[in-house]
Amino acid sequence: MPIPIHDDDSQIRNGSNSASASATEHAYAFPALKHFRVQNIPPAAYYIPDFITPEEEEYLIRKIEESPQPKWKKVGTGRRLQYWGGTMSKNGILLPEALPAFLSSFPDIIERIESFLRVASSGKGKERMQLDINQVLVNEYQPGQGISPHEDGPAFHPLVATLSLGSHTILDLHHYINPTCPSPPMIPSSSSSTAEGEGKTIAAIPMAHLLLMPRSLLVLSSSLYTSHLHSIASRERDTIIRAPSDDSTKEEQDGVVIWNTELLGDPDIVDTLSKDGRWIGERGKRISLTFRKAEKVLKGGPAGVLGRSLGLKK
Repeated sequence: MPIPIHDDDSQIRNGSNSASASATEHAYAFPALKHFRVQNIPPAAYYIPDFITPEEEEYLIRKIEESPQPKWKKVGTGRRLQYWGGTMSKNGILLPEALPAFLSSFPDIIERIESFLRVASSGKGKERMQLDINQVLVNEYQPGQGISPHEDGPAFHPLVATLSLGSHTILDLHHYINPTCPSPPMIPSSSSSTAEGEGKTIAAIPMAHLLLMPRSLLVLSSSLYTSHLHSIASRERDTIIRAPSDDSTKEEQDGVVIWNTELLGDPDIVDTLSKDGRWIGERGKRISLTFRKAEKVLKGGPAGVLGRSLGLKK
């Protein structure tokens, strides 16, 4: 089972800055990143349960819901989202804005993620992971809402961290079919809708499913970010089944096998899967925060755009 990455001193009490120990003070309590790696997935996915406390989760949800209405954008499916830290231009350049205090100051989530990656990935002969977060994408999922297979694109550094709030979901990971070196299953489905992946055929069955519980952190890196896709199926409940004993990769019609069972940190789910062979979870409203680094940033942000349009130098 994973080792807890915070203790009681890191909990929020009454929303006071002095109530929570800083991420730096607790950084060296982080165990090695290898303890959180999801096995048998291309390099690499890491699942960290209970990265924040229930009090911190409640606080973050409240601050996000208090955001000005113009901050929310709605996509065609009705799902809502926000961008913090700035928006991306059509050319993949970040037009920067200041990050809100509830992410960059108290409860210091950004610094906690950065500290975790630096410390947990450190070791003799190893290169430390560094994200340098400059944008946070906030997605709101109502029960029944999902998102189709997609890539986040080359505008971002191939290392992202996603924090789940409010409810669980199942994240599906997909791979492209390579015509010169095919990998199963060989039944093609839709093609990628991203500019980089246009014309590539996506395998019909996801290569893996991950159960993301509230307050968990998921880190995707390397080729899992650059050459794979991810999605969330549109449904109101999820059925998880125990992995078949014959190691079959055949997808069951009445449920999915998740690949991060041993990392969940939730004995009730693990016990239910062991005894009953399945676990059913009703989805509630989920908010995800994806922390990432835009590779190109416009100096001066929107002001720089205005200045350039007036013929001024950046």
